[in-house]
Amino acid sequence: MSGRSDAVNGLSLQYMCLILRALIGFLLLTFVIAGPSQLALAQSGEVVIRIEVEDRSEDTIDRASREALQTALLKRSGDRALLQHPAVEAALASARTQLSLYQFERVGGIMTRFVAQIDQAVVENLIKTANGTFWAEARPPILLWLVIDDPAGRRFGNTTVEQPLWERLSESFDALGVKLRRPLYDLSDAVLVSPDGLWRRDFGPIVEASERYGMTHLLLGRLIRLSDGRYIGEWVYRDVSVKRAVSIQADSLETLIDPGITLAMAEMRRQYAVALTTDTETLALRVRVHNVVTRDDYRAVTVAMSGIQTLDHVRPVAVQGDTLTLELQGVGDAKTLIRLMARRTDLVWVSSDPDSDEGLVLAWQAP
Repeated sequence: MSGRSDAVNGLSLQYMCLILRALIGFLLLTFVIAGPSQLALAQSGEVVIRIEVEDRSEDTIDRASREALQTALLKRSGDRALLQHPAVEAALASARTQLSLYQFERVGGIMTRFVAQIDQAVVENLIKTANGTFWAEARPPILLWLVIDDPAGRRFGNTTVEQPLWERLSESFDALGVKLRRPLYDLSDAVLVSPDGLWRRDFGPIVEASERYGMTHLLLGRLIRLSDGRYIGEWVYRDVSVKRAVSIQADSLETLIDPGITLAMAEMRRQYAVALTTDTETLALRVRVHNVVTRDDYRAVTVAMSGIQTLDHVRPVAVQGDTLTLELQGVGDAKTLIRLMARRTDLVWVSSDPDSDEGLVLAWQAP
């Protein structure tokens, strides 16, 4: 009886495995058929921009629509040069047609705001057409150290005289999707770094003082204020991997801050943005995902992969044992995919080299 019971149990186990494989195969077919519409739903999202306006005229709507679309593009790309692309210029010229919805709202019974809703897909497609960049993940803030050399000597740039400079810098970085912070310039800072140390670009103490704020991306401004109000000096960007500098001669606030913004944003985009091009629409990556055992695993993995920013299509192509093979369209290379998935903890890279024998392999870590 024991032998017969073991045989029955073995057959039951095999039968259950066959049913599970059939269910996964059915889900695979269902996803292939219904995948595009489900993906559109998963990735649907509205970018909401609010702009203060004076009235509700047609001209005001056109101007506010342009500003809203421009704001959304800069916030998502971090690249001001994007606005010069012919396709983006054309979209901005007819910005009202790019909005999915707009309305007005009253704030405090005094202020009127124009509220624009823009489909994230519209923003991504414009960036792709312009071969621009798209922020792949949350960016760390940049810490601004400022030292001024004026007739009274060298000092920290933390007086009311530098307040307009700080405000304009902060607003400009925020508009490009990066937060700018400044130190307290208090006794704790002064113990580690002095105005002369900042001026000498002595980054040992500067980095040590910056650790207090938990920041490694630094922007140092060394400015000489002339008697006629002009500035000459230098912006220096530094992080753990690179140091860049640019000299400046400025007769206005805009020409003073622009080189520093350009310098820092170029490095931030290099490290935290991905390139979106129309070429990626025709390219496909294949990724194998291990540990897909149950129906719930299958659903969770496909939903997780479909939710990756900028992907156009996620198509299951095979199931073998506990391994699900997916074809991803809309990401041009493995490096971009890795950056887009940098903060995921439920999908862990087993092999991130597409040219290896294994190819691209992930392991599903069920919560």
